[in-house]
Amino acid sequence: MKKLIAILLCAFFALIPFFAFAEETADYSTPRFMVTGYELSENSLSPEKTAELKITFKNYSTSKAIFNIKLSLSDPSGEILTTGMPTEYVKSVYAGKEYIWNIGLTATPGASIGGHDLTVTAEYEDKNYTSFSSSDTLRIDVIQEVKLKYSGASLPQKVTQGDVHTVSLELMNTGKSTIYNCTLDFDIEHFQSGGSVFVGNIEASQSATGSANLRVDSDALGKTAGKITITYEDDYGKEYKQTVDVSTVIEEKVEAALSLEDMEKEKKNPLWWLFILVGVIAGGSAGAGVMWYVNDKKQRKDDDLRL
Repeated sequence: MKKLIAILLCAFFALIPFFAFAEETADYSTPRFMVTGYELSENSLSPEKTAELKITFKNYSTSKAIFNIKLSLSDPSGEILTTGMPTEYVKSVYAGKEYIWNIGLTATPGASIGGHDLTVTAEYEDKNYTSFSSSDTLRIDVIQEVKLKYSGASLPQKVTQGDVHTVSLELMNTGKSTIYNCTLDFDIEHFQSGGSVFVGNIEASQSATGSANLRVDSDALGKTAGKITITYEDDYGKEYKQTVDVSTVIEEKVEAALSLEDMEKEKKNPLWWLFILVGVIAGGSAGAGVMWYVNDKKQRKDDDLRL
């Protein structure tokens, strides 16, 4: 018995350096779990449709696995929402390995245009149940669909050869984003517009007017039709077009003519102008004769007085 106790004591003292060495080489490093990249399925986010965000995480530790991982995504502005739960649970990620999180996103109807910074947070543990956390920022662009309404895009029911008609369009920006480089083009048969009309930029909830003077061809006649094209751009230079069909009837231009009464008088007195001329001449001659008689009588009286 004494011999056995002696053997155990020797073994215990022999293992003391080993335990001391193991304690000294224990891994107390912090496993870094970080975002290495992200990608949105669309160029940008909008309220009209859902896009999928793909986020890639990596455990940068060379020796430690991580466990009980909770991933969270949030937008401080509250204008970008997830289509499901904004969290994800992951059982483990081994040292040096990656994990990909796919999550659906959409923007609220009133979301502001431009970049939004989303916060991604990871909470996890190592094998000793030591807690860690990390946070990263992702930037997502939000756009709003441009919305343009108009009024006044029409022609009169009838027009006259050679006349000029002014067509004015009231353009209303009913969307959340600015409309850029708005122009009007008139392509109407037998109408000359003189080129495109540049309206310019229209801010959200504002309106602008575009006008053009259209001249009707002097030799055109009858029904005619064409279109008015409204062209504009959004914040990213994407071009939009709206086309309005228009039509009208071109009538012949009638020159001014004498009334029926005047024409009847002219038939009865074809030389009426001659009578007026003779009357004027006769009146002038009579006036001249009276003046000569008065002057002659005065001259005779003066001569008698001198005698």
